[in-house]
Amino acid sequence: MFWKFDLNTTSHVDKLLDKEDVTLQELMDEDDVLQECKAQNRKLLDFLCQQHCMEQLVTLITHEPPLDMDEKIRFK
Repeated sequence: MFWKFDLNTTSHVDKLLDKEDVTLQELMDEDDVLQECKAQNRKLLDFLCQQHCMEQLVTLITHEPPLDMDEKIRFK
């Protein structure tokens, strides 16, 4: 019954990027965001290269996270 499976699946990252109000935080919470970057997902790379995303990414790597932040997001 393998023919019942749809092999043309869309990644969850792509589904998020189809939303108009997607945030960088939502994308960073996805487990496969790094894999999608390595696969050169054009929609993801275009989103990440936007000015506001680049500023947020620089802030994330240059500032310590607040101590009261959720541990999963804090150490991801």
